[in-house]
Amino acid sequence: MGAAVDHVSPMGMSGGSGQRFSCKNKLTALVVDNGGVCQAIQTAILRSYGVETEAVETGEAAVELIASGATFNLIIIEMLLPFMNGPETAKQIRAMGAQSKILGITAFFDERDQQEFLAAGADKYIEKPLSPEIVIPIIRKLDN
Repeated sequence: MGAAVDHVSPMGMSGGSGQRFSCKNKLTALVVDNGGVCQAIQTAILRSYGVETEAVETGEAAVELIASGATFNLIIIEMLLPFMNGPETAKQIRAMGAQSKILGITAFFDERDQQEFLAAGADKYIEKPLSPEIVIPIIRKLDN
């Protein structure tokens, strides 16, 4: 049984309608971002909607976590990661059979990067910041 939450993130961004919703299921997310502030904001937004969230700073750490048996409903992966970039991380996670929804995220949207991420197995590619307008529909879809 999930908690009812408002459509307002911890950073004060409005989700629009002010409605409340409750997740029917336990949802989990992994944030893969080496930018401390961005990682903290993404994690806080997801947690504010009742999503149990874990964060790592590298693609390698994400791949190791999935290889160890961890599963997530949603994985958010930054494009520019050290050593192993976002698309390579997504590709390796998909190669392990992960059925998670994968969201590629970047500070600078580029169509070539979008195509690379989508070809690697990401479901969607967006420009930062992660916002309630993006997160709420994803959470609702995963919860049904």
